[in-house]
Amino acid sequence: MVSYNKLMDELAQDILEKKIIPFVGAGLSRNLGLPEWDVLIAKIAEDLDIDPEILSIHGDSLQIAEYHIICHGGSKNRISKIIDRNLRSTEVNIAASVVHKCLVDMHFPKIYTTNFDEVIEKAFRYHGEPYYVIATLDDILAAPDNVTQIVKFHGTLDLDETLVISETDYYNRLDMEGPLDIKLRADLLGKTVLFLGYSFRDLNIRYMWSKLFKIMQANCKAFMVTMKPNYVFEKIYGEKGMKIICLDSDDFNADFTEFMVDLRSRVQKG
Repeated sequence: MVSYNKLMDELAQDILEKKIIPFVGAGLSRNLGLPEWDVLIAKIAEDLDIDPEILSIHGDSLQIAEYHIICHGGSKNRISKIIDRNLRSTEVNIAASVVHKCLVDMHFPKIYTTNFDEVIEKAFRYHGEPYYVIATLDDILAAPDNVTQIVKFHGTLDLDETLVISETDYYNRLDMEGPLDIKLRADLLGKTVLFLGYSFRDLNIRYMWSKLFKIMQANCKAFMVTMKPNYVFEKIYGEKGMKIICLDSDDFNADFTEFMVDLRSRVQKG
């Protein structure tokens, strides 16, 4: 078992050498009060005039999202507006988010995220750091040099057609042939992934890992920060090149913030 300090020093060195690509999940914004995915799914169910608890018996979140889209003629516009409205209606005090300040301060060339919210972008704006959002092929082609790219891997609410939100969307993305998939393959050459704000039980992490492992196979390398030990998942993913930094935490917000501050400190001491 590799020690926490050794893993942290290795990760910090890789960040200094610009070898790390963070993948950011919802957990990074957990302390900001944004509605969690199950709350948003409940809003989607209510839009269908169905009790969320009843609908959840008949399908998981991806299936419920797909059902909503089918019920509205195959359009994602209405579901996009529901999610957007609920995310934007929440006051976010980005100035108080230490974890986002740490993310900005470590100067990653690229940050991938499966989040629909714009919290990462807000953090960069608030702290006066330039960035460029990528969600489409046109964005890829127009991306400037020497600016952090924030890649919205599951799309943006500003462009309904980019959203990866339903079961079919997930299955379709597994073919790895979209513009963002091709960009990911290129970006990963010689790089290591850092998963932040995901849990092993999160579908996104299993989906993303399957994609990454398909791309890189024997060369697939990643770090993942977890709150609690899980020997089953650690064995499964550890066998495939993932290094687990387990905080063994009973207080997510405090301990994850401490982790980000510690990592930033190691990077800045360089």
